[in-house]
Amino acid sequence: MQENWMIYGAAGYTGSLIAARAVECGHRPVLAGRGAAAITALAERHGLPHRVLDLDDPVALQAALGDVDLVLNAAGPFLHTAAPLARACLSAGAHYLDISNELQVFRALYDLDEEAKQVGVSIIPGVGFGVVATNCLARYVSEAVGGANHLEVASRVASAQPGPGAAATMQENLPYGGWIRQDGQLVPKEFFTGVTTIGFPDGPCEAMPVPTGDLEAAFHATGAPDVVAYAVSPPARDGGDSEHKDAMSSTYRSFGWARATGSDGATAEAWLQTGDSYAFTPAASIRAVEETLVGSKSGALSPAAAFGADFAFTIQDTKRIDANEVSSSLVPTGESNG
Repeated sequence: MQENWMIYGAAGYTGSLIAARAVECGHRPVLAGRGAAAITALAERHGLPHRVLDLDDPVALQAALGDVDLVLNAAGPFLHTAAPLARACLSAGAHYLDISNELQVFRALYDLDEEAKQVGVSIIPGVGFGVVATNCLARYVSEAVGGANHLEVASRVASAQPGPGAAATMQENLPYGGWIRQDGQLVPKEFFTGVTTIGFPDGPCEAMPVPTGDLEAAFHATGAPDVVAYAVSPPARDGGDSEHKDAMSSTYRSFGWARATGSDGATAEAWLQTGDSYAFTPAASIRAVEETLVGSKSGALSPAAAFGADFAFTIQDTKRIDANEVSSSLVPTGESNG
């Protein structure tokens, strides 16, 4: 593509996967980050331009983005990188995307909605697996019940080589405590309350409410006043079945899940099934870049609001599984323990 765009945090674990995917798709992004040696080495490996950027210098950062149409931020924890990069993008008139899933990040970025509209750019956090998987499903099941009053979302990650980003993100969010959305407002909750069981196509999994960006993204995509986002533990396996374990280790299935309840009690539930989540994220983020450069809405947007409920299914080996036809008599997937 002719547009000039940038991957910030390109030398990190996920950033390097995104850079490789970009090259495979025929893109030539500018690779950027703090570490000169790592960025230079990666750029030389792919034959791409690069820049060393310090987010602590707003003037220099804005100048470095002067010829850039879009920045894809892959540098977590995003509590430290999202706001300065997004504000620099606003000043430079460039679109801002990231792969975050941190509640406080989404709140800060969605607060930039009016500024983004005035400038005519898009701010779209959460274009990686965790949010894309749940957000597209949330939009889908909400529309199925004519607008959700209550919405639950969850994602279950599976990967051959999980990076350190998810653990770092969770650690950064711990001081903020647990949250859910109730009557349109974020409400604090103690950690480890509201534990439930969610059924997945390959078996039930324990799930716990967590304060992720899904709370904001799902609300943005659907307007549902009540939203709960869950972290999901992998299903338990029989430790003695080594043949089964070997088969499972060679096939990775990641899932998103969403369930909506309408004002009349009607319920819709669906899953997104894909492969390795660390393969999905580069593919989804590059697709998001392409869609945004072609012409996205301006403002601060969730992935589903920006690209539609079917966006996730443009990613190879990804499909949606519907639980049932919409019915007010559906049996809940799990019972809450608190």
